[in-house]
Amino acid sequence: MRSINNSSSYNERDYLFDFIKPNDNDLLSLMKGIDLQELLYRLDNYYLELRDKLGFSDSVTFGLELEFEKADRYRIEDRLEDAGLYPEWNVKGDASLDHGAEINSPILRDEKENWISLSNVCDIVKEHAIIGKNSGGHIHIGTQVLGSNKEHWLNFIKLWSIYENIIFRFLYGDSLTHRISLERYAPPMAECLWEEYNSLKRMMIHNMSFGYMIDELPSDRYNAINFLNVNNPSRFTTDNTIEFRCPNGTLEPVIWQNNVNLLVNILEYSKNSSFDNDTIDKRREINGDKYYDLEWYNQIYLVQALELADMLFDNNLDKVYFLRQYLKSFQIGASVLDKPKTFVKKK
Repeated sequence: MRSINNSSSYNERDYLFDFIKPNDNDLLSLMKGIDLQELLYRLDNYYLELRDKLGFSDSVTFGLELEFEKADRYRIEDRLEDAGLYPEWNVKGDASLDHGAEINSPILRDEKENWISLSNVCDIVKEHAIIGKNSGGHIHIGTQVLGSNKEHWLNFIKLWSIYENIIFRFLYGDSLTHRISLERYAPPMAECLWEEYNSLKRMMIHNMSFGYMIDELPSDRYNAINFLNVNNPSRFTTDNTIEFRCPNGTLEPVIWQNNVNLLVNILEYSKNSSFDNDTIDKRREINGDKYYDLEWYNQIYLVQALELADMLFDNNLDKVYFLRQYLKSFQIGASVLDKPKTFVKKK
């Protein structure tokens, strides 16, 4: 089990972790009745905060694209330069947004100073821009995290196709619904990935090459996942990434960190020798095609979320961070970017 670095000692933390221990790995999907009710009640009184580290290996690399609107771009540049963050955290215009701009991070690793830099960037942007109804929060993860094993890629495609409804609601971040531009620039892929999975699975018996498999993946960059940058899965190279385009934009560093944690753990779990095909196949049988409509992604599927948490994470703290952002106090949104009750601890 990965070590957990979180030294805070707030009352709400004690209230939750007197019930479940943060470093344990309880199977939350097996909780029933009063135990599950107690967990959810305590969870709703817990507020997330930025962690020093998430416990990734040194081989995990990622990059962030922070989009925002009504931006005083040059003032933001000046402030970043004063803070010693520019030009590593690079600002550029974004014509697809209303007076839009975006900041591209340098290549990052799971280090305390990088999370502090992210927090400082968000604080600066908050003073000179807003998250609008079209702002996205793209995350690039180095392809080497998943590697060159074809079975691992098939596991990833399968897992995403069946749990995309859970993943999307989580990645809405501090909103209850998706941004307006998501359907144009980062639409769901569950249906097409399920078809690709079955097609590629059949091709495995014909000694399909890795290059052929990658060529068969969706080739449009404007999808929830962009595979066009994949070029060398066996080792780290610059710009060799899987790009996740579906997260909503946010200026909350806790949510950025939490989004990265989920996506990295999805890739890492896809390589796990204990990848739970039985549970995943059963979930596919239960769900069928009925959750492929984006409108359904706003809803809450507690059993499915608990199931995914138990598969992806090996400690209760990560599970708590995942469930708190996914459940959002069990609120359901109706309008674009409706806001839930806050679940991030105020500074």
